[in-house]
Amino acid sequence: MKGALILNFFILGATEHAGGVEWGTVFATLLTFIILLALLRKFAWGPLKNIMDERQQAINSDIDNAAAQNEEARRYAEENRALLTRTQGEVQSILENAKVQAKREHEEVLHTANARANKLLEDAQAEIENEKKRAIADINDRVAELSVLIASKVINKEINEQDQKQLVSQFIQEAGDK
Repeated sequence: MKGALILNFFILGATEHAGGVEWGTVFATLLTFIILLALLRKFAWGPLKNIMDERQQAINSDIDNAAAQNEEARRYAEENRALLTRTQGEVQSILENAKVQAKREHEEVLHTANARANKLLEDAQAEIENEKKRAIADINDRVAELSVLIASKVINKEINEQDQKQLVSQFIQEAGDK
């Protein structure tokens, strides 16, 4: 009630002129302005400031999130580079191992082929030697038979056939040894 009396005084005092300034109007306007400021502060400035603070916090949060995501992206990029380097190293190692394995297998195949070729050559030489011995033995037998036949015709059967074969074989053997 006391505030209302002061307000009435200012309003009533506004009607009186004191030196050309209407102090009542000044005080009423000032009081209305102060009340208006208080109302604006309570109903407009406070909520507006809260909205602005919330917006600032959201922006700061977004900036922090963007920085964190940027850092995480940088970390992932570094991990990917490291993984790529490690993978390239593994691929290079696998390729080198494959080359070594291929060279080793190539050498084994060559060695096996050479061993087979040498074995075939030795077998062929042994077969040739056996055939040569058989041929010589066959020729010796035929020569012995022919010699016996010739000798038997020449001597007209003075010695028997068995003795002739033995003589011819002995002669061929002596001739072969020389």
